[in-house]
Amino acid sequence: MSYHSKFLKAKGQICTILRAKPVTSRISLKRSTRASRDLGIREGYWEGTILLDASLTSGEYFTIGDDKYITQSTNFDPASSCTAVFAAKTNTVMHHCRISEVAVSGNVQTSWPVVNASVAAFVEVVTYTLRQYDPGLLEQTRYIAQVPKVIGAKKLDRFVMCDGNYQVVSVDEMGMSGVERVQLGADVRE
Repeated sequence: MSYHSKFLKAKGQICTILRAKPVTSRISLKRSTRASRDLGIREGYWEGTILLDASLTSGEYFTIGDDKYITQSTNFDPASSCTAVFAAKTNTVMHHCRISEVAVSGNVQTSWPVVNASVAAFVEVVTYTLRQYDPGLLEQTRYIAQVPKVIGAKKLDRFVMCDGNYQVVSVDEMGMSGVERVQLGADVRE
């Protein structure tokens, strides 16, 4: 057992990995950036190490106290014999809906059943500054959300947040095995 593993077991924060059967482990996290231009990013992105036996993977949620995080990426760190973790602190809970159309007496009836209730996500507001640095943003995008791939978000799906309905205008892979970046625009559909 490495010095770092012993340190984590003695001084690391207790975290719970949210699986079908929750797993408790020890983790050490710090802010991933000292950005001063965007306070949301400074509070949102975290990095650190977790004990190897936790087997944390990209796209999984874990909690520390009352804070919930979505794991962006993990990799084995040979220097510490632990798993290096990059995560985003979730700041929004959304409902994921998908359109359902049914023909009744020659008329098409549309409904929006919930596919995934209470999806925790890290959501950023799209500002002009962000548009300047990210040329992949579509014109109608108002928010960018990082969500787990397992929810299966598709273009034209709807995410319901506290301030309204938003349409998925793009789903970006981002190169993370378990996380997708979803661009959300205003949804005016009934």
